[in-house]
Amino acid sequence: MKDSVAISLESVWEKAARNSKEIKIHHLHTASGAEAVKNAKSKQLPEIGFNANYGKLANIPIFNNGILHHPDYIPLEDHSIYGATIDAYFEIYNGHKLKTNIKKEVAKQELSEYIEEETIENIHYQVAETYLKLQLYLQFEKLVKKNIYQNEERLKLIQKLHAGGVVLKSDLLRAQLQLSKQKTSLTEIRNNAQLAMQELNIYMGEPDFQNLKPTDSIGFREGQHLMSYDDYVDSAINKSPLHKIAKQKVALSKLNIEGLKSDKLPRIGLFGDYNYSYPQIKLYPYENAPYLLGVVGVKLSYSISSIYHDVHKEEEAKILYEEQKIAQENVQDNLRKDINRAYKRYIEDQGKIEELQLNIKQAAENSRILNHTYFNQLSLITDLLDADTQLLQAQFELVSAKISEQVHYYQLLKNTGNL
Repeated sequence: MKDSVAISLESVWEKAARNSKEIKIHHLHTASGAEAVKNAKSKQLPEIGFNANYGKLANIPIFNNGILHHPDYIPLEDHSIYGATIDAYFEIYNGHKLKTNIKKEVAKQELSEYIEEETIENIHYQVAETYLKLQLYLQFEKLVKKNIYQNEERLKLIQKLHAGGVVLKSDLLRAQLQLSKQKTSLTEIRNNAQLAMQELNIYMGEPDFQNLKPTDSIGFREGQHLMSYDDYVDSAINKSPLHKIAKQKVALSKLNIEGLKSDKLPRIGLFGDYNYSYPQIKLYPYENAPYLLGVVGVKLSYSISSIYHDVHKEEEAKILYEEQKIAQENVQDNLRKDINRAYKRYIEDQGKIEELQLNIKQAAENSRILNHTYFNQLSLITDLLDADTQLLQAQFELVSAKISEQVHYYQLLKNTGNL
């Protein structure tokens, strides 16, 4: 192809990993998860606060004879009031809620990593599928172009024979119609190839209409090794991002239950409160002077309402936990089905390739014989055109089988986390 950029599948994978917007989105989400873990750990540090205030005081009424009698007022020399407070709280025990929250954030961050891993696997597979699709259409284009050239040469001979009255006009029309259909088919194939190129260019972050020329061979490649079905299943359980995601969701559901249980436990902590104010109006007798009041101690708190408020929350969390366990089993079932399907189709493709290679030889020989007999007035134009179509179809099927073999091989790698 003129002005085409030669590129291998590995090169497309590398560029897609750097430029895929979908991968970048999940990478940022994973990075935010790491910050969430740090934030959860920071909650173990003491809480320290500071506040300041300023205002104006009214004269202070003193009810010496009770609130039903007129009070005496203490005149203030300065009606200004101001203060500054520093307070601190350090959690000693909170039912392991902080530790559970840290574990949850760590689990979420790991889940983000597995989702990112699954995204990369998906992108790799989509890229491989599109790359193979492009190879398929380019091979189809070569076969059809070659066939069009041969048919144009044959049409010239038929036109001469028709002009000499040797063949009927219907033969000429049939040959012209077949050639026209092949040219239309070539246009469709080229359009499909252009669409596949655009898709690959978008994955790589390249201009949409950059022409690409795949350099990888079609069909079985050196180093390609097929393991047993059981080995693929074992690999999927240990390495498949889908299975890791399902397993991590089960762990998160279990941590949610632990978090709800910790809400029912008491909280114990150390606190300190230092307040510098003016004037002294908190304790009697009042003083028109600044003062410092400090309090330190131990604080115990317990939410009694959590006993009945969180009952249904816990039941919901337990149900979701069971749901995630079943979902994990379902992922395993689907992985086994997908692996088995891809495994059997891969073996089928290998058998088809051997069969189709023989089929091409037979179709080529049949086309050669009918081409010879037609021009010797021993066969019909329909037989010749059918033989030509069968040969082209056999060539298409061989290329398709080789591409299909690779698609199913990459499906095996994807489902086992090895792509």
